[in-house]
Amino acid sequence: MNIVIENKFLEKNPSLKEVTRKSYIANISKLMTLINSTDLDILYKDYENVFKSVRKEYTENNSQANKYTACKAMIRCLYTESNRTEVDKALEAYKVELALLKNKIDARLATHVKTEHEVKTWINEEDEKKISELLLDEIPPVINSLKALTKLRDYVIFTFYKNLSTRTELADSKFYYDDEVDIDTLLKDDVYNYIILKKKEKKVNYILNNYKTAKRYGHVILDVKGNMYDLLVKYKENMKKLSDDNYFLLTGTGKKMERLELSLTYTKLGNVIGRKLSIRTARHIKVTNNINIQKVTDLATEMSHDPTTALSIYAKK
Repeated sequence: MNIVIENKFLEKNPSLKEVTRKSYIANISKLMTLINSTDLDILYKDYENVFKSVRKEYTENNSQANKYTACKAMIRCLYTESNRTEVDKALEAYKVELALLKNKIDARLATHVKTEHEVKTWINEEDEKKISELLLDEIPPVINSLKALTKLRDYVIFTFYKNLSTRTELADSKFYYDDEVDIDTLLKDDVYNYIILKKKEKKVNYILNNYKTAKRYGHVILDVKGNMYDLLVKYKENMKKLSDDNYFLLTGTGKKMERLELSLTYTKLGNVIGRKLSIRTARHIKVTNNINIQKVTDLATEMSHDPTTALSIYAKK
């Protein structure tokens, strides 16, 4: 089914970014399984059933919105002169549904209350320390296979996200020492991000080229905190023994890890303490630990406006 979906996107919308296409494919595939159908036309012919099925299966408004956004993209690829009326009607229905979801999402965000998903995947400093220690204990003393390397990789992934809360674009990163590449050239790349080990300074830079808000913020270089240099040197040297590629994250078969697999891998890292993790929740944790939202909320109430206004307008550097 995935191949059929991908071919349709490639045929009708070849300029669609690969990462976006893969996200749409994953969402449509899950949806088709959910409604037990292989006929993509059902997405516009019976959209009410699609809405009903999604609402029942996914309680998170964001999850529902992701499914509907993918449906809209797929339906546009199914457009013909003979079905244009049906397709336009369906697209309008999805548009309305997404607008309603946006209102719900905005209202929920304004409360600053954790979602059910965030409650399940939220960890504190003690949890973080315990996970880190247990993942470190799983790394074999000698790494001579890809299976062994994945243990070190998992510890690297957890430590990286602990120190720099990026999104899943980390999967689209390549890995070099600074004397192996020209930084100015890397900053012109729109496909890959880069993890750079700076030998003299013993620091780690993360060059972001291909990420969600790249159109707004452009190419950026971030310092990775947490004294990760020695760990990543160990990781780099062990990777060189097992792979000629320079991808930052490899699967157990030596292939480049994709974004979805990174998300699933990170989720499972909490298994060592019987918890699920989430990259999205990790980003919320980072901000929450650095902003006292209760103080902001109390002050906003005192000033007769909302916390968003307090942070975006009244607060100054």
